[in-house]
Amino acid sequence: MKKINFLFAATAIVASVTFVSCEKDQVNSPTEETSLEVEKDVLNKITALHFNPNGVEKVMVSDIDGTKKAAYLIEGDVLLSKSQIMDMGLHGGIQNKQYRTNNLVTATNVIRVVGYTGNNQYGLSSTAQTGLQYAVNNYNNENLSIRFVLSFGTSWGANDILVYVDNSINTDPNRSAGIAGFPSNGYPFTRVRINNGANLTQTNQQLEHLLAHEIGHCVGFRHTDWDTRKTCNENSNEGVGNDGLVYIPGTAGPGGDANSIMNACYPANTDGEWSNLDRVALNYLY
Repeated sequence: MKKINFLFAATAIVASVTFVSCEKDQVNSPTEETSLEVEKDVLNKITALHFNPNGVEKVMVSDIDGTKKAAYLIEGDVLLSKSQIMDMGLHGGIQNKQYRTNNLVTATNVIRVVGYTGNNQYGLSSTAQTGLQYAVNNYNNENLSIRFVLSFGTSWGANDILVYVDNSINTDPNRSAGIAGFPSNGYPFTRVRINNGANLTQTNQQLEHLLAHEIGHCVGFRHTDWDTRKTCNENSNEGVGNDGLVYIPGTAGPGGDANSIMNACYPANTDGEWSNLDRVALNYLY
């Protein structure tokens, strides 16, 4: 990952970069006295949910209103609050087999996505706005049971997916350019953060891929190559065996779709479009 072909881990594009990855951010130091030690009850619940408990980080993340809140970074790319973790259930048990989480969007059929355009450090570039439009179109073109309504501006609702720039995400090309989380209480995760490197230097197709990927997490998808992260030139397992993932029938299984939008990393020449098996997965769940 640190040899000739640096991974974007979803940050700024460099001419020699071959892959872009999506999650795992590094945040600013907290401004308040908050312990960053992962509590035992949280770690026990993460383990019970069959996420990988190794390397869990408690971090302070900046919201668009300037506030900072504690959250837990799991498996390098999943950002969840303590209440989301403690309230999350297995919902029918774990299946052993492209992959989803145990939580999906069930409380609404219409998901509003807001691309933030404020004239400040949080605003999306015109290229990022185009990429977001392409990403949302790709979801709606599948005629799913959920529909996305996209708008651009500075106002959003409590259950909207707000997409904005977060400069607390590290810009090291071996870290990531985007971060999101999983659904809770039947609603999608409400924040998609990208760093300014991606915002200013990636193409609209790369941003289309990145933002479709992050929205995929918001509605319950996990990485297709969770078992190896081989698209990042890694050999690491995000889960505990196969237990932490729910297999989506009709898809290839562990790491079997090199073109999936939901792979952990993607080539710099991506066209940002779904693979055939991505479409199978989307239509099976929604």
